[in-house]
Amino acid sequence: MTDDAREAAWAAVHELIARMPGWAVGPCQYHGDDALWHVSAVDLRPRGRQAKREAIAATGATEIIALGVLVELLRDRAGR
Repeated sequence: MTDDAREAAWAAVHELIARMPGWAVGPCQYHGDDALWHVSAVDLRPRGRQAKREAIAATGATEIIALGVLVELLRDRAGR
């Protein structure tokens, strides 16, 4: 994994999140138990007392793959 590829993957995520007001993306974390990278985006806008926040989670064998999966999921969500 090159730094350029990693930066491009994060740039794609941030480009989509910027078009989704109230959403934020968390850090990409490696979980050794299942040997996968995990990353998620969360809708932080206020909700009612009992409402749950919407979240989109992605996983992949590498950080770049997990970010790519998140990009596809965010594109699907933004297209609603």
